Amino acid sequence: MSVLLLVLMFFSLMYKRKFIPFIFILSGITVSLLNGNGLQQTALEFSSSFWNVILTIGLNIVTIVAFSEYVNKNGSTKELVSLVYKPVGKIKDRYLILAVFYLIGLLLSVVITSASALSMIFMSTVFPILVSKGISKDGAAAMITSIGVIEFGPLKSSTIYMAEEQNKHIYDYVMNEQVILFIGIAVVGAISHYFWQCYLDKRLGFIEDKSNKGDEFDSKHKVNMLVALLPLLPLFLILFERFFTDFNLPLWGVGVVCISVSLIIDLRMRKFSIKEQVLFFYNSVSNSFFFIVSIIIGGKFLVSTLPIENVVNIYSNMHLSTINPIVFSSVLVLIMVLSCTLLGSGTVSFITIVAIMSKLKLTSMTQFSSTFSSVQMISGVGRSISPISPTVLLCSNISQVSLFSIIIRNIVPAMSVTFFSIIYSNI
Repeated sequence: MSVLLLVLMFFSLMYKRKFIPFIFILSGITVSLLNGNGLQQTALEFSSSFWNVILTIGLNIVTIVAFSEYVNKNGSTKELVSLVYKPVGKIKDRYLILAVFYLIGLLLSVVITSASALSMIFMSTVFPILVSKGISKDGAAAMITSIGVIEFGPLKSSTIYMAEEQNKHIYDYVMNEQVILFIGIAVVGAISHYFWQCYLDKRLGFIEDKSNKGDEFDSKHKVNMLVALLPLLPLFLILFERFFTDFNLPLWGVGVVCISVSLIIDLRMRKFSIKEQVLFFYNSVSNSFFFIVSIIIGGKFLVSTLPIENVVNIYSNMHLSTINPIVFSSVLVLIMVLSCTLLGSGTVSFITIVAIMSKLKLTSMTQFSSTFSSVQMISGVGRSISPISPTVLLCSNISQVSLFSIIIRNIVPAMSVTFFSIIYSNI
């Protein structure tokens, strides 16, 4: 059965053209065979990694991603953006408006977990507002590419993964390990965007287009409160379940409840047919499995076959506790950002790094807890300055701003957030 599972996974990844998890699994098989294990033993190791991920992190990820994508499809996220815009339009300072929308974007990224989806929503709603307020297209597009790269909140795949690695309840991990760091990152990011975009607009001689002063946002649009608050339902349920009940629902259970409520509401409003909903969720679960869960499975399998402990046991078991936290956190955070920049995605680097650190039992050492929180939360920061990041490519194409300009506009905010995270790791 384990051999059959390995073969099915192998050919499924080939058919779906998902090469990163395919390479992970192939490398794991090669290493395992070189270590002297037979095919059956190798398949058993893979089966162990597969079911360990599927029955814990995997179920959480596919249900939460499915809900997030569905509320984006049914228009709930746009209604939520409409709701939060109303008070922002009264601000006079245009760069303060940009900074406020950055903060709003970070908050919305808690419930809109796809950086690309959030960027598309902001490009269609917020981008015209910022341009009409007198901000350059370069500055507006750059800010929008940076709002979805902070991995904060119980719905983020990396948060789920790290909480599982540290054997913590998702609520405890978010409140005890993430909140303070997130507030600091939000403030530092907003301030750096405010001054850096203002400086570059003046330095590069940006001329405000006074002919386009009409606010392209429909301020008279009546927001459907029920629909607008739907993306926040998982947060409400997690808090309610945590403080007022003893149910102790797993995160995938919360996701199933949220999906069920969304489906019922949309069926009553006749937005989609049952067939359309079933097809959507099939595609969503399939995509999240092959894009995210399969990478985690492949990464865990590869790391399980590596003789890491044999290599480091002679030294590390005696001296792990004496590792200089400042050097360790600085190197780890910078490696994470650099890897994300080169790959255009932080998922692969983050999972690989944490899987190795977990095998060395570093994730359980309290002296490094803030370091791993920093690495987890900024694991996607490199996407805002990566020329192959889907979000940067998307915003560049829609705004007709060059990739180089967006990257230059995001360098200072990305560096500011990174250095703040390093400092936080050593407080």
